[in-house]
Amino acid sequence: MSKEYEPELGQMLFGQPSQELECPDYIDAALEFLATLFDNKRLSDENPFRNTGWEWSNEIFEVKAYSWNEDIEQKYNFKYRDIEVSWYKYLGRGNSINREVSKQECWVMLKNCVESLCGGMFDQPDQP
Repeated sequence: MSKEYEPELGQMLFGQPSQELECPDYIDAALEFLATLFDNKRLSDENPFRNTGWEWSNEIFEVKAYSWNEDIEQKYNFKYRDIEVSWYKYLGRGNSINREVSKQECWVMLKNCVESLCGGMFDQPDQP
């Protein structure tokens, strides 16, 4: 069970709103994996998981880098279905999530997101 999220001082004073719960390590790892795909596959001009100001979306998920525009209230940085994850300035710093997500649900989320980027990657037979 995730515990309630407590933002750091800078985030409380200057950052975007956070989600209710502390983000579990397996969610952090899944998002970092997706960020690495963006780094390696050059899926957009800039990586929206990094502190770039960029946004990216498809029919499966959306990701928005931390917004430095103080006039815009950014509700989340990553969204998949009803799962919303926020971070402070860069992925891995102050990650918070809006609800409990099981490891199995995280795996399905990651699988669906990766397949939406890489098409059928998980349908390939295992190679020895």
